[in-house]
Amino acid sequence: METYTLDQHGPVYAYLPEALEEGKRYPLVIALNCTTGDPQGEVTGNGWDAIVREDDVIVVAPTYNDYATWSETGYIKSVIDDAVSRYPVDSGRIYATGFSNGGALSGALAATFPDLLSGISAMGWMIPLGEMDSNSRLPFLLIQGTEEFTRKTASGSKAIMEDEEGALNDLFARNGLFSGEQIPDYDQTPYWGYPADEILVEYPDYRDIFSHAAHSGDVKWEISHYHHPDYSQPLAELILVEGADHIPHSCNARYAWDFLRHFARAEDGTIVEVDTDREE
Repeated sequence: METYTLDQHGPVYAYLPEALEEGKRYPLVIALNCTTGDPQGEVTGNGWDAIVREDDVIVVAPTYNDYATWSETGYIKSVIDDAVSRYPVDSGRIYATGFSNGGALSGALAATFPDLLSGISAMGWMIPLGEMDSNSRLPFLLIQGTEEFTRKTASGSKAIMEDEEGALNDLFARNGLFSGEQIPDYDQTPYWGYPADEILVEYPDYRDIFSHAAHSGDVKWEISHYHHPDYSQPLAELILVEGADHIPHSCNARYAWDFLRHFARAEDGTIVEVDTDREE
């Protein structure tokens, strides 16, 4: 790990593959911690340090004002620009991820710089992105617990919080998956409001960060995929963790990277698929 400082925000932590090969360009993930969080602790807690070692990814975790979202996008953009100049980054494969406020900031970054990122992943919170000055798509992943800032509708169905509802509406519309005018139906599709094209169920082994509770196949993770006809991989993925409240999990990074790694941004700004078989 390398540590450096760009300005008064504090240390930036860069996690690098053991050996950077001459002439090779590496995907860059900007990992953003939660409010009052620890940039280093959340990289290791969510499992991004293992992704660095196993999949040849550069992960950069900046210290930032983690009570803020929109006002920090300019600084996070400068962190990205610095990383691109400092390391052999594939500029078409830059992603943002985060838990809680880090997830919200990932969305704000994508909205402020709409052709910068090739995908985002958020755990526990997203915010409405509003009108984005771009027609390009943006792959996105949201991991949400069934007990995490959820609400009941007038009919008694479970729904995600209103901030996340607005975020999904904006992102689905941007990706051409659902119309921006479509009203989510939580009676038909609890929590998400939008019917998936495919639902998978998994029972992973992982730990809850902060509480350190261990799970060995005893918790259901329901994974909803939303497909666009232009891609073989789902353009959106929503994961519902049974019984979980507002807490990150040690397998978050693996789920996030297994989704994000399939996408890149071409020189003309369009989202294209990556031939991941060539990376194996």
